[in-house]
Amino acid sequence: MFMTFFNMRSGKRSLKALGLLAVAASICGQASAQISFADAGRRGSVYLSVGNGSPSHKPSTISIVQGTPGNISNYKLSNVEGDNSTTKAISGIYNYNIRLGYFFDYNQNYAFELCFDPVKYHVSEGQIVNMTGTRENKDIDTSFAFSPANGYFYNIDGANFLSVNLVRRIQIYQIKSHNVRIDGLAKVGIGPCMPHTYSSIAGKEIERPSFQWGGWNAGGEAALRLTLMRHIFLEASYKYSYASYKDIAVYNGTAAQKLVTSQMVFSLGYWFSTTKHNPLFEKPDNRPAPLTIKPIYPPDPEEDSKKMMQGQPMMKAPAAPAQPVVPTEPAPAPTEPAPGEPTPTPDAPPAPAPEPEPGK
Repeated sequence: MFMTFFNMRSGKRSLKALGLLAVAASICGQASAQISFADAGRRGSVYLSVGNGSPSHKPSTISIVQGTPGNISNYKLSNVEGDNSTTKAISGIYNYNIRLGYFFDYNQNYAFELCFDPVKYHVSEGQIVNMTGTRENKDIDTSFAFSPANGYFYNIDGANFLSVNLVRRIQIYQIKSHNVRIDGLAKVGIGPCMPHTYSSIAGKEIERPSFQWGGWNAGGEAALRLTLMRHIFLEASYKYSYASYKDIAVYNGTAAQKLVTSQMVFSLGYWFSTTKHNPLFEKPDNRPAPLTIKPIYPPDPEEDSKKMMQGQPMMKAPAAPAQPVVPTEPAPAPTEPAPGEPTPTPDAPPAPAPEPEPGK
């Protein structure tokens, strides 16, 4: 008896376990189908461009702190104008604007972009600069010509704006073969500054040839891109940036500066797909669609009655072809009787049949 009861309980547990496994398998199957569908609809493309820019800078203030404890100099160079030249040029790839991006959405309208702008900043030589603050424990408020002849120059040879941008693409024009396309792009981003500095304050030079983490920058960019043969593109853009530098190396101290820069950038790049069936990189099928004949079905009374109850238009039967009209001859007009002849009378209706007499 006990064994029979135990076997019944074990059978019920087995059935419950099988049921739970079936439900779990169904859920996993649905999830797998959804993931496979998402993978099938994924699209992506990568682009790389190299270009050159022509930056310009707004006047700014350079704050400098120098010295040792007990002999601190803390002063500012106010309203300093800068240009895109340099006291000591650097060479190599650091002179080129570089963009590396990846379009990640299905319609290929949004991308992440890694941007490198080697902006140069140089305090224009010969300008009159105002210096205020304390220097060697003395208050100062003086103006002088900022030039190498006086022992002063200041360079950020490669302001080096490195940023991660979010890109929005808007297609403006495209021919049927997809060999020519014009896109507008809007970009916003933020990232670090890695300047290479070279300066001289009161004849005391210092150079930091290696890149240093010198603050952060943020900017916005508007670009127009012309793509040829679906892969090669030319891009012209205007970028506006704000950079906050700190701990820039100067002799026996550091400098800080807020720099606002605008520049035009012209680039040449290559764009390719990382997934199959990307419409931006495939030749379109411009063949005309096959001719299809839509069959005509007779009206269905039951379907019409359902549509009438739901307030939908009923299916109309095809109109029957028009029957040809057969001309008929007109009836002859009545003629007048000749003199002396009796007038014809219409035929009298037939007399009713006599009723049978009762009893017969």
